[in-house]
Amino acid sequence: MSSEFCIVLTTCPTQKQAGKIAAELVNLKLAACVQISQPITSVYHWEDDIVTDSEIQIVIKTMSSKLDAALKLTLSLHPYDVPQWIVVDNVSGSETYLDWIKSNLK
Repeated sequence: MSSEFCIVLTTCPTQKQAGKIAAELVNLKLAACVQISQPITSVYHWEDDIVTDSEIQIVIKTMSSKLDAALKLTLSLHPYDVPQWIVVDNVSGSETYLDWIKSNLK
């Protein structure tokens, strides 16, 4: 069972690309807020190699009803062949903050 509110985690190779995705998601009201981190180090398998890359993590605060459109937009702007798209259902949160999210996604 999914929650009405959720957080999506993804990464990009640069701050510029992360900023473009974040701005579009907020502008189109697919996310109430998008947080862009400082560079993180990711270690993963890719094409039979272990790769270590610097990436920018993006935390998208949205609602379940916006997920399909948010994913479609993100994929259209994302440079990776297989971008991370991890959805975490919101178990609880302050009522005033969740109301703020909802009011920004109308």
